[in-house]
Amino acid sequence: TTQPSTMQFTIAALLVGSAAAFAPQQTVARTAVVVAGTGKYDGQLWDMAAKKDVWGAWDPSKPRADENFNPFERDPTGNAPDCSGYFPGEGKYKDPARPDVNF
Repeated sequence: TTQPSTMQFTIAALLVGSAAAFAPQQTVARTAVVVAGTGKYDGQLWDMAAKKDVWGAWDPSKPRADENFNPFERDPTGNAPDCSGYFPGEGKYKDPARPDVNF
């Protein structure tokens, strides 16, 4: 009778462990706010070189600001920030000037 109870325990453990895969994801609220909305590349081409420049100057220990943010960060829906650190749907978001992608 030891085997059935061990098997039942194993099945129960697998069911409980896999239930976490179907639980809703927790969303993290963004507490930092971009102040002015005039980033270093505002009105300029927002290409990979500009993003690398902003990323190189980014200091994660300081508060998020229009010139201190991670340009490769994504919001919960997968959108990238503009050149001032705003995401689509936020008040001061401006569609950045993107490079031509025609090949």
